[in-house]
Amino acid sequence: MVEVGLGVIYSFCMKKPGAIGFDWGGVILQHIDGSFSNVASEFLGVDNESFRRAYFLHNHLINKGANSRAFDQATEMWSNILSELGLVDRLEVFMKFVQARPKGEVSQAMVELLERLKKQGWKLGLLSNASAEGAQRIRTQECLKLFQVTLFSAEIGLMKPEPEAFLKFAAELKVPITELVFIDDSEHSLSTAEEIGYIPVRFQSTEMLIEQLRDLGVEI
Repeated sequence: MVEVGLGVIYSFCMKKPGAIGFDWGGVILQHIDGSFSNVASEFLGVDNESFRRAYFLHNHLINKGANSRAFDQATEMWSNILSELGLVDRLEVFMKFVQARPKGEVSQAMVELLERLKKQGWKLGLLSNASAEGAQRIRTQECLKLFQVTLFSAEIGLMKPEPEAFLKFAAELKVPITELVFIDDSEHSLSTAEEIGYIPVRFQSTEMLIEQLRDLGVEI
């Protein structure tokens, strides 16, 4: 019995996981100012939970479809979100805030962890909620060669936490869903784990992730 995220205890019968999946933003690509929901809710003067609730109602507009807009260009989505919050009059200034925020950097510590896992023979995959433009940008990163499977929501028409997204991901990695470990910084993205059967790990830091993986029988 190991606590691996979401405050839920999962039993995996001491069976070694078959593959390890990763989110992109917030896990491999990291921002020095922390999560976007934290800085955005602070900028708008609303509580974090209200912002997240409004965001997840409308983020399909950037994460699904070949014509989906980039995060910092998705005026329609942000207009809908701010309307939910009663702040649509702040759309223009909020768009400037979104566009001015640093894009983040690929964590070298995470790249080194991926390299170690790859060298040990682990199947590694990337499943990211990303626009078509975002997917193209991510594909330019050198570290993507470390993944056997890379799936982006805009390209597959499925997004986390939809069960079908994880089932397709496990199928591409050629492992049963119950042998898939998936690492994400968002509780929302991991919210269907118990329903589907994969092992969720909530990312907080690289150091903590290493310990969580060791608890799951992944020798690092």
